[in-house]
Amino acid sequence: MTPTALHIGKYQIDPALFEQGFASGCGPFACESTCCAGGVYLDPAEKERILANKEIVKKYMDETQLKDEKGWFDNEIIDDSDFPSGKALGTEVVNNKCVFLDKSGRCSLQRAGTEEKLGRWALKPFFCVAFPITVEDNVVIYDDFPEHKPKCCAIVADPGSSLIEACKEELEFVLGHEGYKTLLQLKTGPSLTIK
Repeated sequence: MTPTALHIGKYQIDPALFEQGFASGCGPFACESTCCAGGVYLDPAEKERILANKEIVKKYMDETQLKDEKGWFDNEIIDDSDFPSGKALGTEVVNNKCVFLDKSGRCSLQRAGTEEKLGRWALKPFFCVAFPITVEDNVVIYDDFPEHKPKCCAIVADPGSSLIEACKEELEFVLGHEGYKTLLQLKTGPSLTIK
């Protein structure tokens, strides 16, 4: 008998989150910012939230970053059902990195949110906060983009910690505190498969 797919809230959970993991000492907490180079897709509402706080964001940008907000986002809007509005657009890449990434590999959006006491993720796009966890067609999965790039978020054959453990903050952000608790309870449970 095949187990039913695991759902938490509106999301389906990829069983690989229970099976895969990182080497000891690795995970998003050891981020090398390598994956931020290409920018990110965000919902138009997230763009508007950033632009509404543009003067705050600019305070936390350095000389390698574009401080003219007209160049922060591309103009191509695509259809994508994983975004609240069903639409997405990208951040621009300046000096071979996301426009919001400073020369030290720190996110100006996160710094602005933290330093201005808005909340560290108040200005960051959903998919930046969640990474290396992502949502594809309403399924919560590990984004394999960082594979063979930085060691901080690369899956290994003999993991020291599972994705569920190493990506606690990211999974709590996506699923909520109770949703994350459900994942922990199921971690040692029966194998789960997506139908």
